[in-house]
Formats: sequence, structure tokens, C-alpha cells
Amino acid sequence: MPQKILLASMIGVIWLIVVLTGKVMESYSSVILLLVFMLLYTWLITLAMVHQKRMETRRPKQVNEQYLPKVSVVISAHNEEVVIADTVHHLMKLDYPNFELLIMDDRSQDQTPQILTELGQTLGAPYRYYLRPADAIPGKPAVLNEALTMTDGEVICVFDADAYVEPDFLRKIVPFLADENVGAVQARKVIANWRENWLTKCQNYEYSLDSHFQYGRDSVRGAVELRGNGQLVKREALEEVNGWNNNTLTDDLDLSTRLHIEGWDIRFAHKVPVFEEGITRFGSLLKQRRRWTEGTLFRYLEYAGPLLKSRKASLRTTLDMIAYFLEFLLPLWLVLDFIQLGWGLLTSSDPSSTRIISSFLVVPVFCISMSVALVVAIIRFNRPRFPEALGWGIITGLYMTIIWFPMVFGIMVKVLFQKKRRTRWDKTEHTGSAHRHGDKLTPSV
Repeated sequence: MPQKILLASMIGVIWLIVVLTGKVMESYSSVILLLVFMLLYTWLITLAMVHQKRMETRRPKQVNEQYLPKVSVVISAHNEEVVIADTVHHLMKLDYPNFELLIMDDRSQDQTPQILTELGQTLGAPYRYYLRPADAIPGKPAVLNEALTMTDGEVICVFDADAYVEPDFLRKIVPFLADENVGAVQARKVIANWRENWLTKCQNYEYSLDSHFQYGRDSVRGAVELRGNGQLVKREALEEVNGWNNNTLTDDLDLSTRLHIEGWDIRFAHKVPVFEEGITRFGSLLKQRRRWTEGTLFRYLEYAGPLLKSRKASLRTTLDMIAYFLEFLLPLWLVLDFIQLGWGLLTSSDPSSTRIISSFLVVPVFCISMSVALVVAIIRFNRPRFPEALGWGIITGLYMTIIWFPMVFGIMVKVLFQKKRRTRWDKTEHTGSAHRHGDKLTPSV
């Protein structure tokens, strides 16, 4: 209920802004103000990223090679018979002096328990597995909380069941945690089977754009977010925020926000990739994005008050998180702007042609802006030829715009009118492509 009230209040505030700005800016849509702010913010973090890259080139940061805490690598596996054996064998090759590997079977109904048991008969330390009983609390957050009590590592490293990493993964990423103020670090996510079809290519380039923004947020020490797969969190930080939230759709984003509220810094390791499997079917992708969008919106609504009241969160982190939340207001703001425009036409207030055109240009301008950012990100992290980067930047920009606008607005309507919140989790399908393609990948940085 508090989330509904907060969302309804924001809708009222936006409507008031739309009406008031409509009287001041009679010839232009008020949504342009939000769009301009988003573009300026994008340029700000891009410039910060360029500056940081130059500084790293001139004066490379010294790695603390003495910081080698014990790492507990944990995987939550639910019906992962296709991929789990390959994942275990890959992770057993990690070149790190002090780590344990714990696979938590989350009530699987396929052959996952049998596979884990057979692996236990052939593999020694650091491999361990645990079969959760049928009456255990379902879901990845509950699994991770239980794993926290069964491990003793100073750092908890979480992978998805289809993860693929290079043997030196931990050696490269653990040093990011050496600073006592850093509570977590996220690796750069890459789609392993990106060549499979147009959908996996779009997802890979979408991940590149996310990495671009994450790197920028890291450059300004903003609110870098965890992404679930390839995330490392200090046990100390986890205990301070009481572990993972069992009642969230997006455990990684929820944890990120609570860490920031408590003043912990989160870093982004843009040179350390973790490969995962891209979704090959559009329907499955929509289910995943629906869960991500709903979880993201609830995260912002649930923690808005604690974030603004926090004395531990830095001003940069708070402002960065607010800036990112504003992107969720764009589809809602646009709909309210169209409602006002339609009301003006019905009441014969005769809005100018410039006003009408500016409203209808918001989505195309947003799509073009996304495509430009995508081209930069694709070149930065994938290094194709420019014509290929340009083509896929446009295609991926269209793909993201078509999905994102109706998805965000639909979730907002759902939050407002559903009687009871449902935390339904749609499992991402895995076919083993991450491992079939992983050996051929040479990630760019």
C-alpha cells in the first residue's frame, strides 16, 4: 500500500508539472525538460568515464596483491541439468589460492540433484553441494541467505548456473574490494551466445550499453548496481544489511540499494567479464524484462524514504540514484503529456502545431539518443567496424525503445491497481549455449 500511495503521489506531481509547464511552454512538450536532463546526465558520466580512462593510462592504479580474502563462490541452481555440470567444471579451474565452491540445489525437479551428487563422488575440494528440502523457502534470495550460513568466506561471489569465467576471474576482481569502504563489486556481463540470432545480438549490445553506464557511474562514484551474475559482496556488508531480501523480484538491485543506504560503495570491474546465456525466444525475454522492470520500480518505491533520510549514503550516490529513477518517469510523463494534449484538442484550446510535433518527437528523439549511446558502447566493448556498430546500434535502440516504454507504463498501471502484490519469479531458460560458445570468446575491454 505505501508503494501505491507514493506512486499515485508522483503521478499527481507530474500532472501538476505538465499543466504548469504547459502554460509557460505553450509551444513545446514538457517532456522535453526530462529528456534534456537525461541527455545531459548521460554526457556527464560519459565525460567522467573518459577522464578516468585517461588517468588510468597515465597513472595505472597499483593492485593490492596482498589482499587475498577467502571467497565463497555460491550458485543457486533450480532445474539446471543442462548447464550445471559444465559450470562446476569451469569454476573448479579458478586460479585463486583460497576459495570454496558451494552449489545450492533449489528444489529441482529435473536431474540437477543427481548430477550434483555424481560430481560430489568425483570432485574433491573446493566443491560442495547441498540439496534443499521441498519445504524450503523458494527463490534465489532465500537460497543465498541459507548459503551464507553454510560458508565462511570473507567475500561471497554469486554466479548464475550458466556462468562462464576465465580462470583468473577472482584474481582480477577481488582487488576491487581491498578498500575498506567498498562493500561489493560487479563484473561486466557479456552474452556468450550473441551470434545465435538477432535477439541475442541485441541483448549483448544492450549489456554493452549497461556496462557503459555502469562504468560512467563508477567514474563519478555514483550508485553502481549489482547485476546478480558475477557479483562479489563482503560478508561484513551483507551482515550489516541483514543479507538478501526474500520478498523481492530483483535480489541484486534490492541489495545494491540497501548497501548504498548504509554507505557502502559498489565498484564496477569493466575489464573483468562474466559470460552468460542470452535468451533466444522473444516471449521468454519479455517475461524476464517484466520481472526486472517490476522489481526495479518496487525497489525505488520501497527505499525512496530510507535513501533520502540516510546519513551514510553520499550525496553523489543519492543524486545518481534519483537521476536513474527519473528514466522510469519518462513513459508515464509522456502519457500524461498526451492526455493533456488530447484534452486541449477536445476543448478547442487549439494547441500549436509545434506543441503537437514536439510531443510526438519525444520517442524518436529518445530512440536516436539511445542508438548513439549504443554505437559508442558497442565500439568500446565489442570493437566491430563502424558500419556494423552503427547498424546494430540503430536496431538495438529500436528494440529497447519498443520494449521499454510499454513495459514500464504497464508495470506502473499494475502496481496501482493490483489488489495484492505478487512476487512471481519467471525462471530464465538455459540451453548450454554459454559454454558451447565460451571457449571461443576473447572479450574486449
